[in-house]
Amino acid sequence: MHITRRQIRKIISERINPANIKSNIFELGRKPNGVSLDTINSMYGAPGFDAIDQLEEEDRGILDEEEGVWYTYGSPGIEAMLRRRGL
Repeated sequence: MHITRRQIRKIISERINPANIKSNIFELGRKPNGVSLDTINSMYGAPGFDAIDQLEEEDRGILDEEEGVWYTYGSPGIEAMLRRRGL
């Protein structure tokens, strides 16, 4: 399969678009185990952490700083995390 330069540019521009990063992290956080900060770092780097900050400010999720995991509200993992932390 041959990928053209145009396709590569499109893939890169979609990946670095802050709105897409924020949306993707929101969706990843819906998983039962959330998404680890290591995964976010490897996928997006610093813009991924900026997106987490924005999502937290918008009250759309919670960062478990002890475990290094982001959860979007509605994720089944939030309840387990809150029980573990005694909240």
